[in-house]
Amino acid sequence: MIYAIKSDLIITTSRKPSQITRRFAQFIRHYFDAVYINRGKMSFRKVVNFAKQEENSLLLILTETKGNPSNIDVYDVQADDENPIANIYFNISLPSQNNRINVDSSEIFFVNKSKSLDEFFDNLTGIDAKEHIEKNCIIITDDDENMAKAIFIDKNGQDCRYKVYIKGFNLNGD
Repeated sequence: MIYAIKSDLIITTSRKPSQITRRFAQFIRHYFDAVYINRGKMSFRKVVNFAKQEENSLLLILTETKGNPSNIDVYDVQADDENPIANIYFNISLPSQNNRINVDSSEIFFVNKSKSLDEFFDNLTGIDAKEHIEKNCIIITDDDENMAKAIFIDKNGQDCRYKVYIKGFNLNGD
């Protein structure tokens, strides 16, 4: 099934993120044309207040374990600014060097080919695509060692070489 994000994203990290976490946050920022908040010593409440000023936006807080990105907390600050609507647990694989991200962020699709993430996508509206989507998309497939694997594809159909290995998720809004 194919899904599209219909909101703007605001991304920040936990305090004092590692270089790897900052690099992954910047990749997500560029890929989704999101707003990035440099957290510094900013409190969670100030981050939420900033996010509330943006209409139709989701706040993503990227946290880490032992210096590596490991969790994204997703907040719909207009509905509930204290409890995340979802938590996604993952590992990542970054390319050895930064490469240019060529994405037309106005149309980014999730192509879910993983049965293990069907519940995660249940609350999103699927798109009945007339053609096969191979560009500006995130392809999610089953993975032998993890729940699923996400591969980021740019507007030219090229793999951005960032891989996210999804270990699990919690949906808190239901």
